[in-house]
Amino acid sequence: MNRSTAHTDVPPVRRWPKALLHGWVGGSLGLLLMMVVIGGLRLSGGGAMFLVLYCAAILPPALVSYRLQPRPARAAPTALPPEDTERAITEYGELLHAHPYSPGHTADTRELADYDTALDAYEQAKRSAPAQVPAILARGREALNRLGATGPDSLDHRLGTTAPDTTGVTWSQGRGTMKLRLPWPTPGAPALLVVETDVERHLTVHSRSGRGSRRQPLLDGLLGPHGAQVGVPAQDGDSLYVEVGADGPWRLALRPLGAVRKLADGGVLHGRGTETVLRRGTAGAVEFEHSGDTEFVVRRLTGTFRPTRLLAQGRGKARLTVPAQRCCVLHVETTGSWKLRTPTA
Repeated sequence: MNRSTAHTDVPPVRRWPKALLHGWVGGSLGLLLMMVVIGGLRLSGGGAMFLVLYCAAILPPALVSYRLQPRPARAAPTALPPEDTERAITEYGELLHAHPYSPGHTADTRELADYDTALDAYEQAKRSAPAQVPAILARGREALNRLGATGPDSLDHRLGTTAPDTTGVTWSQGRGTMKLRLPWPTPGAPALLVVETDVERHLTVHSRSGRGSRRQPLLDGLLGPHGAQVGVPAQDGDSLYVEVGADGPWRLALRPLGAVRKLADGGVLHGRGTETVLRRGTAGAVEFEHSGDTEFVVRRLTGTFRPTRLLAQGRGKARLTVPAQRCCVLHVETTGSWKLRTPTA
């Protein structure tokens, strides 16, 4: 969504510099006049007392000048150009059309309210003035994000069941430490960051949603020759800025949400390295098996890929039972091999 910067043709009025200048001129003239009329000042404190008296002479005219100067008018936000407004509404309409949520008999009141808000934002934006469009579309996007976070069924429809297929993926390749910009695959929806290296090496990836924003760690640990697939929460813009740190070559790509693998009832997922997966089935536990002598961590994420709970942590070979909801996102952090399966598999 495009935004224009507020501006005004009138330069801002700097009140304090002008007030101090008036105070210095007025105070100096006043003190000079006193010296001429009185015939010289005899001060017991010497230079220090003269300095205090001089500051006291400057302060009153400076304050008066500051109060009498007109306050600078606040610049009103500039409306989006017509072509940018139309493009922003079109992009939101495409996002709304592609969103998988469909209200059914199981939908609760909160989901229906968010769905109505998202639909109404599109219609209202088409009828509103350009200056109001950004705020209207922002409300609609927030409602769609809540549907993705609270609607497990809608999240499930966007997720695949097989291992991520990297055929046709546009890779960004580099070596060592680099900063780069990745295009966001689906506006308003989470994404999957795929990172690969040729040999085992320590690699870090930090994200920024925009220039100047705070860094967020996405990946930090040994990687290779296998890869890592990390869920990334939805971003406000159309790009993701990342900083990669490594001592050798690497490649990475942002994939749509549908690339995330799914663990259904009676299913088994085999993996190696860090990966974000979806558990979809009846309420109950999931068996996690870890191979090798490396450390491992299993976390539960929200539907928007934000961490909520630590489920398991350890080192070496292990077979654990971790709690899982009817639909939840699991995040495995390790450099070893692992397996997730339902108890009936």
